[in-house]
Amino acid sequence: TSCAVNTFSIAGSGSCTGCAAGSTSAAGATVCDVCAAGSAVVAGSCTQCVAGTYSLAGSTECTQCAANSYSASAGASTCTSCPGGLTSAAGSDSSDDCEVCSAGNAVISGSCTQCDAGTYSVAGSTECTSCAVNTFSIAGSGSCTGCAAGSTSAAGATVCDGVLCWFCCDRW
Repeated sequence: TSCAVNTFSIAGSGSCTGCAAGSTSAAGATVCDVCAAGSAVVAGSCTQCVAGTYSLAGSTECTQCAANSYSASAGASTCTSCPGGLTSAAGSDSSDDCEVCSAGNAVISGSCTQCDAGTYSVAGSTECTSCAVNTFSIAGSGSCTGCAAGSTSAAGATVCDGVLCWFCCDRW
């Protein structure tokens, strides 16, 4: 029995069986071949994964590289992590895609995240830092701002509190 593409026949069986997911065969095959790592079954044949994706041996599809990683060439079996403090979008296909977070943002849970009010960060930070006493910040700040004369704040403040001076007035 001569079997069609992506089926096989064990010698003498007289019937054809479909190849398992992640494997292919030529017409008339007696075995199916598992797609190698870095490729997947596409339209009935093993096809190399494009840059920005990867696969393990026997995969039925290529998987997009996760955020903060990349695969720079076709046929990747893994993705490469961006160096510490750098982030990239999912599906990145170059180390150039790994970028520093801008001021006012920090790498939190693997992605650039805006710092909350009362905190700040410089470019490339991996954490947001609380503003010092007598300073404040709005969300996404690259630095804290000093309180105006006559006002104060606690550490991590989002505003300064005005100080009322009951004894400072010239007249009532």
